[in-house]
Amino acid sequence: MTIYTGYVTIPHSSYDEFKNATLGNGYNYDNTYGCQCYDVAAEFWWNVGFPQGYPHITNSSAYTMWDLRGENTSYGGVQYFDLVFTLSDVKKGDMMVFAGTTDNPYGHNGLADRDYLGWNPSDYEFPILSQNNGGTPVAQGGSTMNVHGYDTRLFLGAFRYKAWHTTPPTPTPTGIRRGIPKSKFPFVLYARKFRNNRY
Repeated sequence: MTIYTGYVTIPHSSYDEFKNATLGNGYNYDNTYGCQCYDVAAEFWWNVGFPQGYPHITNSSAYTMWDLRGENTSYGGVQYFDLVFTLSDVKKGDMMVFAGTTDNPYGHNGLADRDYLGWNPSDYEFPILSQNNGGTPVAQGGSTMNVHGYDTRLFLGAFRYKAWHTTPPTPTPTGIRRGIPKSKFPFVLYARKFRNNRY
């Protein structure tokens, strides 16, 4: 296990390469509040070609990267991400964004560990790769990268890295959720990250 601070180069020619490079490690790009889920998004956006400070969020909340999706798909005239609006359209490697709850108002984000199509769940726990949910606790806060289930009823949308997929998702924006339902994950602790500065 290695805990990284600051922005670090991560191999990402494919989702599996990214997963193998990060699994079991922790990422704390701003050296604040330990290894939170948003740290992974910040590292990923920077690695694919965005400047530091992306994806934009507000109110220190991971779920708002979806609210600001228009600012988080392209930079410098290059579109790096397609938007995924429907859960059934999610593919392995998509950065999924989940709504906040009364227990966790900040929401959550993580990379889909498989295609949603063909998944036969016994519950709503779809497997994603992220940190600060499961994993090994980190002294500064949060926890390390691991694959764990997350409640699909909280799904807001996803970002599909275009270099990993040649087929764009269905463009119709349907089923976007914005409510804050009661969480079934009271054990997930999120510390507020002061990321309200816009870059």
